Amino acid sequence: MSKEWFETWFDTKYYHLLYRNRNEVEARQFIDALLRFLTPEPGSQFIDVACGKGRHSKYLNSLGYKVTGIDLSENSINEARLNSSDDEGIQFHQQDIREPFPEQDLDFAVNLFTSFGYFDSEEEHQIALNNMYNSLKPGGKMVIDYMNASEVLLSLKKEEHREVDGVHFKIRRYIENGSIIKEITVTDKTKEHLFEERVKAFSKIDLESLIANSGFKICATFGSYNLEPHTEQSSRVVIIAEK
Repeated sequence: MSKEWFETWFDTKYYHLLYRNRNEVEARQFIDALLRFLTPEPGSQFIDVACGKGRHSKYLNSLGYKVTGIDLSENSINEARLNSSDDEGIQFHQQDIREPFPEQDLDFAVNLFTSFGYFDSEEEHQIALNNMYNSLKPGGKMVIDYMNASEVLLSLKKEEHREVDGVHFKIRRYIENGSIIKEITVTDKTKEHLFEERVKAFSKIDLESLIANSGFKICATFGSYNLEPHTEQSSRVVIIAEK
């Protein structure tokens, strides 16, 4: 059985090379804004769903919260563990988010920076949301941060080229079967590799429907990392829901 695109791409050195300049200041400011809205009690327990290398998990932990990070990428989880080996109150598990989570009765579940929408079927996305719901205690809250698909579709850049440390990336974008496809051709010296990102173009309404179907009550929806009101032109869809 062939691997799903995210099993291959996220475990390569090229993925981390292409996205190595993500804005860490913006990421921390976003977490700070969320915490001001959520007002968690000291020592609250978080699960960081699809945590990557754990940058958000580590920041939450540094603020005094207990954090479990889960991600399918073995390489990312190994690096997250290595970078947090001296920290207390934080743990990482290699985990498919379609499988039951390792922790229950948690206060908060966060799924940030479009770490959702990767699967082929709506049923699989619903299972992942059900797992987030089941990981929380009654009254626990979930945060999903997703691209604003309507804005992305309007401004879709069909092709671009990037050069990073001598590695050339040719990126082609197009729409197929309700998904935004990013076809990534990597040229490293004489070798060429082809990868893909495939993310469902879920609208705000689509996401709210899936979340409600899991049993959540939606508390608020924002349109930016500063938690500004959501509009069609917003850069993000940030949904906060309660169990």
